[in-house]
Amino acid sequence: MNWKIAMAGIFLAIILWLGYVAYAVLTIQPSIQAQWGYVDQNTTEIWITAHLDKPLLVPASVENTSLDFLGIPVASVEKFDYGATKRDITLAIAIDNRNLVDALVRYMDNGQKGYVVFHLRGKLFGVVPIDENVTTQISEDILQYLNITAESRDVGIAKTPALLETTTDWAGTRGDNAVIINHLKLYNPNPFPLPISGVGYTIYANDIKIGQGTIVKSVVLPARGYGTVDVETLIDIKVLPRVWAEHIKNGEVSRVRAEIYLDITVLNMNYKMELATVDETIQTDIMGELNNMLQNLIK
Repeated sequence: MNWKIAMAGIFLAIILWLGYVAYAVLTIQPSIQAQWGYVDQNTTEIWITAHLDKPLLVPASVENTSLDFLGIPVASVEKFDYGATKRDITLAIAIDNRNLVDALVRYMDNGQKGYVVFHLRGKLFGVVPIDENVTTQISEDILQYLNITAESRDVGIAKTPALLETTTDWAGTRGDNAVIINHLKLYNPNPFPLPISGVGYTIYANDIKIGQGTIVKSVVLPARGYGTVDVETLIDIKVLPRVWAEHIKNGEVSRVRAEIYLDITVLNMNYKMELATVDETIQTDIMGELNNMLQNLIK
């Protein structure tokens, strides 16, 4: 065979292939969906599946894909199923729940500011390297969601203080505990001062005890006056991966309960008074947001 004819045939095949790839990329109409996979207190899986209306005919492989949060690796790709002639693509991402909690603690230490870095390393055609890093800044005030309020109640010996507002400051870590300071702004509706010598503050998530608080300093609320009680609350970091897993298993729904009791003195007698018991249902839509993001990427 004339080598010129052979070269012309190869060149023509390459031109046709490039034309098809360009056509496929420009006209492709993929459908893509993410869903939760296997979940336990150690690992959370996310499965992303995509269906192409035509194969791309572009050989590609993924060698390493990971997600770092403030320098801590929190997720990596477990499986990448793709073929140049296939119409279906499957991507399995594994989240390390304990690293995720460690990264969250670092985020809090950093003033609730941080960054996420997405690393992608792979090859096209088996030889052309892909090495990309995408960084996204994050700044979300998580502590603002810990605001608890309660109205005053008549309990016979006295009226309970009204809990007007709860603000929270991050105070770092101590051993296996995260430390937060809750500032309880109270109003005493009674016509006499109300000494508060102690506070019992307990937090549960899906019936798992996650935190316990005690008073920082005794306070006397003036008659029909205002005062602030500071409570140091220790959050058990070790149970948070389990709480996260239960939240995902429950369809991204969690029941959070906070119980607050005051140790007060009335007429030289000490009493334990229930200030507030708050039951809240917290629902997130992480998967919905992820699917919306994926849909925006392919538009």
